[in-house]
Amino acid sequence: MTTSLLDHAAASRLIPGTGTLSARPLPQGRFNTCWRLDGSGRSYLLKVNHREGEPHLRRMAEAMTEAAARGVAVPRVLDVGHDPALGPYLLQEWIEGRTFAEAREAGGIDRDVWPALGRQIALLHTEPIPGATATPASRTRQLSDLLARLGQHALIPDDLADAARLRGTLLAERLGEHQMVNTHQDIHPDNILIRPGGQIALLDFDHATAAEDASDFVKIDRWCLTSPEDRRQLLDAYWQQRAQPADLRFEQRLAFHRLVIHLSYFLYWQGRDPTQIPGCVKALRDELE
Repeated sequence: MTTSLLDHAAASRLIPGTGTLSARPLPQGRFNTCWRLDGSGRSYLLKVNHREGEPHLRRMAEAMTEAAARGVAVPRVLDVGHDPALGPYLLQEWIEGRTFAEAREAGGIDRDVWPALGRQIALLHTEPIPGATATPASRTRQLSDLLARLGQHALIPDDLADAARLRGTLLAERLGEHQMVNTHQDIHPDNILIRPGGQIALLDFDHATAAEDASDFVKIDRWCLTSPEDRRQLLDAYWQQRAQPADLRFEQRLAFHRLVIHLSYFLYWQGRDPTQIPGCVKALRDELE
């Protein structure tokens, strides 16, 4: 990670013809250090990443560009590369609006948000990836690899590891084969942008990858939805946009990926804030009860 200090001359080189740029540091995430840049009446978002580097930023830019081509509202990528002064960077347009988290704190979420969000996710999932299919064996392998990593670091009690393996293996077998799609993997309140007029945009494609469609709803279920009616509106709009009947195994598919994400949190917090591990243990016990 970089510090919040920005080389203004280097940033200006990325956007020629904008005159004097003003820069405002933004809250630092796991992957990127970010600034909002303003100049000549236009605004930009600059992300710098020394930890994962240019290859990570290029993958993210590619995921955003592909999503935009499918009709998903995302910030337009303007440039990605390596600057001698800045390091690995991604430059994108700034989209005005409030995040879901900001809108909720300011007084609530309009119900029109749910179908709009469902349609955006459906557009992201529109095209199955040729030759990419989730199978019972691939899910079981994913689960086993994750549990092995947790075991190497002694992050999870043995009884929970055994229970998670049993639950996950049963779900993996029941789900059969399912074609994978392009997914975001991190749709939570800070990565949903509510634009003027109620349009929805998706932000921060750092975790974007090929996966089962239901996996994109785990964090929405946990951090965004507050009522069965909101959930119904979200999913009805999602399946309608995809022009196909609802997946009869959707809830089981969601349960498998919810378990995987619970386990992944152990690794995330181990490197970021180990004091959160006891909370992960409690959350996993609650999930498995």
